[in-house]
Amino acid sequence: MTSATRPYRFGLLALAAGLWLLLAGAAGAQQGGIVRSTADYVYGQTMRFHLSAADIGEVRAITLFIRLGASADSFAVEIEFPAGPIIEVSYALDLTQTRLPPFSAVTYWWEVERPEDTLVVPEQVISYTDDQFNWSQLVETDEQGGGSVRIHWTGEGTALGEKARDLIFEMLPRLGPLLPLEQILPFDVYIYPSSADLGAALRLAGRAYLPGQTFPDLGVVLATVVNPETAEAELRPELARGLVDLLLFQALGQFAYNLPPWLNYGLAGSVRGEANVVRDDALRAAVSSETTLPVAELCAGQPIDSDLAAAQSEALVTFIATTYGDTAVRALVTSFAGGADCPTALREALQLSPEQLEAAWLRSLRSGEGGRSAAELAVWIGLALAGFALAALLVVRPRRRQGGA
Repeated sequence: MTSATRPYRFGLLALAAGLWLLLAGAAGAQQGGIVRSTADYVYGQTMRFHLSAADIGEVRAITLFIRLGASADSFAVEIEFPAGPIIEVSYALDLTQTRLPPFSAVTYWWEVERPEDTLVVPEQVISYTDDQFNWSQLVETDEQGGGSVRIHWTGEGTALGEKARDLIFEMLPRLGPLLPLEQILPFDVYIYPSSADLGAALRLAGRAYLPGQTFPDLGVVLATVVNPETAEAELRPELARGLVDLLLFQALGQFAYNLPPWLNYGLAGSVRGEANVVRDDALRAAVSSETTLPVAELCAGQPIDSDLAAAQSEALVTFIATTYGDTAVRALVTSFAGGADCPTALREALQLSPEQLEAAWLRSLRSGEGGRSAAELAVWIGLALAGFALAALLVVRPRRRQGGA
């Protein structure tokens, strides 16, 4: 089921605040008063929390509790307030000093101490998203269990959001079987109009940014599309990397960072669904000249800083999945996540050493090349035999005519 909307954050906040006013009013009326709690923010600058109360009796203290992002810890702020039957208080959280994770949820609640009891205003949540753009939104749910995704992009029309949706649901079925993940949790995708805009948004939230970098701990996939005409070419590699890192984090949490770079790159390449000509040429040249990278070095955590390293990583993961099955890839991911080094992970998942894996992989590549050469040879042999047969017919048939005369 698909819907495309343009959300208005302040409108939604107003609606949420109105609903809360009704609920809080009903709760407050039972205790002799009305209480209202709201929050708003300016991205990267400040977040303000507001509490209004009337006819709730004598108040001795007001405390605001704030929990940032997915943290289990909260901090408390004692709020000064005026004496009287009506209370209006606010607290401003300086986001230039307290850096909130972008695209995260902030949970807050109030406690009002009175002589006879403590009035607890229930928890509320405000989503801290980049409000510097007017985001269009498309929500897609895969009824076959492929997850639910909310796609956000800038600009008019729905084409960009629909293209991203199509690519995501093309990649998820290929990626899911390779990961130790029982269920894909709902997630968001934000498509910025440029790397500069994305970098600026992250810096305002206290995050450094390099093009191609992913932030799976934020629970979102971040991508950029500069030219809508080349959207698919721009989105494919970024979505593949982002989805792999996000779902690894969903499955493994912080342990996902234990995976070596080659495995992350290889998984992304296996679901990208499009060849990289430059990388493929680099790999073919290395195989031909016997200058491929040693698997032991690649597997131990060597940075993926060349086309050959990236191509070899993708080829290795594809070889493992094709030869030993998706379960072997999942076992490899699980073993690395558990802290195993390269020889141990390969032995647990494949019963191979790095050298044995390298030999089997190279043998498969060379046998493939040999197979193609043998096929070509068979064609030439067949043509030659056909030629001999035709010549024999031409020679034999006249002799038969002479014998019959």
